[in-house]
Amino acid sequence: MSKAAIYIGLAAFIAQSAPACAADLLPPAPSLDSPALRGRFAPESGAYLRADTGFGALQTRSAASTFSTAPTGFQYDATQPGHAMLLGLGAGYQFNDYVRADVTGEYRGSARYTARTSYVDAANCGAARCSDAYSASTQSAALMANVYGEIGSWFDVTPYIGFGAGVAHTSFAQMTVVAANGHSAGQAPRASQVRPSFALMAGASWDLSSRLKIEAGYRYMTLGAARSGAMACTPAMGPCAGQVQQIGLSSHDLRIGLRYGLTGGEF
Repeated sequence: MSKAAIYIGLAAFIAQSAPACAADLLPPAPSLDSPALRGRFAPESGAYLRADTGFGALQTRSAASTFSTAPTGFQYDATQPGHAMLLGLGAGYQFNDYVRADVTGEYRGSARYTARTSYVDAANCGAARCSDAYSASTQSAALMANVYGEIGSWFDVTPYIGFGAGVAHTSFAQMTVVAANGHSAGQAPRASQVRPSFALMAGASWDLSSRLKIEAGYRYMTLGAARSGAMACTPAMGPCAGQVQQIGLSSHDLRIGLRYGLTGGEF
């Protein structure tokens, strides 16, 4: 056999073997298939229990006083409804991967309410505007029915949006008023009302296991209008006699909680 034939055969063998060797050395090619959005392998459904805690920053949506019908130029110069801690319990049902609903009961702790009003009263304040300072505390409890839409899951994290409707019981603890110039002072007894309540929510849950999820989110919630009792003044016939204040309350809430599935599979 000639040298030329040997070289040709050797070259052909090398050319045939090279792709196989290269394939052995390189990592496998990545898959072109789209990854699944949900990290779970079974449809979600079933009953669950939930417990939540959090923090609410109260907001005054409106403020009115029966005193505003008497003095000239009455106005609210400032209102600050305070902040409250939240505790809630509930039960619900996950209908499928995208819809769930629950009923929750919630207690909102004491929040400090302060307000400052001013008006014209030449007999007591002369040319300057009179100024009164109010203080009280509020407490609320709410019973809500909520529905949520879940929008897919990535790495076991599931975002959601929700809407709630129910009732809120809000109490004004004893309210006090002190006039800046000392011309009168007064106290109003505790009073409470039950009003409709509505909520809008957004957040996300994370699967700790097939049964347990941790959830964190934001909620805007209306608590209706809270009314104080009728004011008793010193002196008895002072300008604040019989005054009732009413404030419309809402809250910006940050919450964190746990949901526990009562079924054996995914929920």
